Amino acid sequence: MGDGRLNMTVLGEKLRANTEAVKFVIKFVSIIIAFYTAYYLLSAGESQFMSSLKSITASITAAVLSLFGINTSVTGALISVDGFSLEIIDECTAIFSSIVYSACVIAYPTSWRKRCIGIAIGIPSLYALNITRLVILTMVGIHSLSAFDFLHVYLWQASFIIFVVLMFMLWLMFVVQHRNGDRE
Repeated sequence: MGDGRLNMTVLGEKLRANTEAVKFVIKFVSIIIAFYTAYYLLSAGESQFMSSLKSITASITAAVLSLFGINTSVTGALISVDGFSLEIIDECTAIFSSIVYSACVIAYPTSWRKRCIGIAIGIPSLYALNITRLVILTMVGIHSLSAFDFLHVYLWQASFIIFVVLMFMLWLMFVVQHRNGDRE
């Protein structure tokens, strides 16, 4: 029983020593819960916003593919190329990575001006990266379904987690701690 008290005492001391990190995690989790709740409430059924975002994402992806000389057909959120079709679903719009990234930025202790800069640059960057992902997936899917499955399920899923973390770290380096290592 004494070991349990000692471990709780040590844990309590570690938490007190890292109050800023604990506050960040609590804020982050709270914001994530709020954003995901808002997303699910707003997208119950087929929301106009998500439907439009999926269609816009499909159209932009098709436009970029056409720059490479690839003829596409777009119907709503469905992209068709040479017998290969790609349906843009919610997860293909970068909405979830944008929620996680935004929650990180908002939870971080800095000025609202810097948070707004982070969101204004980060979300469009994640969306552009997502379009790049969809273009590459479509090009691969035209030639090899097995390679498409691997890239889609494993490589790009893991890569996007890394991209969100990288985008957050870049924001910290270039916006939050921009001059002489100062933090606001």
